[in-house]
Amino acid sequence: MAHLQEGRDYHEIATALRVPKITVQGWVQRFKAEGLDGLRESPRSGAKRKLAAAREAEFKAAVMGLQDQRPGGRITGHDIRALLEEQFQVDCCLNSVYNLLARLGLVWITARSKHPKQSQGSQDTFKKTSVPR
Repeated sequence: MAHLQEGRDYHEIATALRVPKITVQGWVQRFKAEGLDGLRESPRSGAKRKLAAAREAEFKAAVMGLQDQRPGGRITGHDIRALLEEQFQVDCCLNSVYNLLARLGLVWITARSKHPKQSQGSQDTFKKTSVPR
């Protein structure tokens, strides 16, 4: 808008900003119609989410419950995808599962998985009796 106030035409402004002239014209039209709010980025429509926002909290609880049910191991994206299909009737690709987890704050770095029959006492005994190197 400052360029226009300086007396430059659309072509000069477009060349200086390296955008098409029609883009500059669109900016000016939106500014005249809506002011500065017209120049702000508007939310994109994009594809609709497969899991409704109202069910996201329920899904998050189901994922946490699935992790608690898995003794010694950790759940995978494939496990969560199966959960989505069975309990929520949502069919999506693995990338969508990981995007959903990230949006819900369920991205975590896990430690090494543990065998269900693992014994901490046996490990401690082994460490005490093993020969130091």
